[in-house]
Amino acid sequence: MRYLPIHIDLQNKTVIIVGGGPAAEAKLRTLIKTDARLVIMSDTPSAEILRWADEGRVEITDEAAFETATLIYAATESPADNLNIAEKARALGLPVNAADQPAGCDFITPALVDRSPVTVSIGTEGTSPGLARALKSDIESRLPSDLGQTAQTIKGLRDTLKLEEPDIAKRQAFWAQVLGSGLGDYANLDSEVINARYNAARHTAITSDDRAGYVHIVGAGPGDPDLLTVGALRVMHSADVVIYDRLVSEEVLSLCRREADYIYVGKIPGGVSTRQEEINRIMVETAQNGATVVRLKSGDPLVFGRAEEEFAALDAAGIDFTIHPGITAATAAAASLRHSLTVRGENTAATLATGHDENGFAELDWTALAKPNARATIYMGLRAARFIQGRLLLHGANSATPVSVVENASRANETILSTTIGALSDDLISSGIKGPAVVMIGYDVRSVRAKMKAAS
Repeated sequence: MRYLPIHIDLQNKTVIIVGGGPAAEAKLRTLIKTDARLVIMSDTPSAEILRWADEGRVEITDEAAFETATLIYAATESPADNLNIAEKARALGLPVNAADQPAGCDFITPALVDRSPVTVSIGTEGTSPGLARALKSDIESRLPSDLGQTAQTIKGLRDTLKLEEPDIAKRQAFWAQVLGSGLGDYANLDSEVINARYNAARHTAITSDDRAGYVHIVGAGPGDPDLLTVGALRVMHSADVVIYDRLVSEEVLSLCRREADYIYVGKIPGGVSTRQEEINRIMVETAQNGATVVRLKSGDPLVFGRAEEEFAALDAAGIDFTIHPGITAATAAAASLRHSLTVRGENTAATLATGHDENGFAELDWTALAKPNARATIYMGLRAARFIQGRLLLHGANSATPVSVVENASRANETILSTTIGALSDDLISSGIKGPAVVMIGYDVRSVRAKMKAAS
């Protein structure tokens, strides 16, 4: 992220716009909605700018003192002039925006959805203003015109709540309860609804000092945030504490509540790892302290996620919990291969197996997996690849049986290796795949696009 979105207080501040034509008008259509003093520096202002001046919304001058401004907009019709203006502003230490000149921009004015005091800013870092406008149009259609009034209602309730409850953590938990669900139905999110939720929650979320903690065990999926469930997103937004694994992607982690405490409990194969007993202790203790805990586990916590051990620890401590399943790597990888895990008339089962167990390489039902129509997805199978290959061949598997290895399934850096049982271990070595990856026995790459991706 090159540009940090921020909201600048322009009340009683001066903004200078150099230019009086279409470029200046475009900037002003956003700026005139602010409380800034707008000074237009132009000797040939357009009719629209003159009209705004007649209405007292802008001031027009031939010359303006840059040093009196908070922001400068270089919005003439000449790119060269705009860059010269930008240099002058920067020499004075003033942030400047030069129209259609990224090199002359210290800031960018985003597309705005205005429901003051609620504003939604949409920026593409200058790459695609058209995309920003399309997103704005979509969001405009979703947000009711009186959303600003709802925000004012919330402000009044916040002021009251601050007097009743000085603990900011408890106030945050309270508002997570009031606003943490149902926001998708924006049309019904009015002041009456907010007041009703506030009154229903005020005696349960913050008035009890012995508020019971709660744990949400959440499947973070294989990495693509689009694969999260709506329920997972809702509880991630309301977490007091987020306990997360190594394989949870940054894109998914960024969707958790920003003010939450984040605790990393990663496990590195063959390296430094957080022991499961320690993870259980952290989870139990934070919940016993009254926190809403999100235990964020990559993939689906119910598939090779040691979730049962965490359930047992919570049960023993008397802490209630909810499980939010996620998309497991096998499903995401199959989607990337454009194959179904099961095909009518071919395989009557699809095995999900691990390449390792507590005793080392896992011993599976190799006789069943070596059959012609067998299908299996093996997690944590990279280090065990030669062992898996040998066992399958020893039990009669056809060496030409297709195998796909999918690394970082669903992520932008996903890699697909298309090979066979006979070539598996050698191809893995030459591919440079390090994981996380799943080894998919009996699955080939369906599409030309995927084959090209594998070759690259």
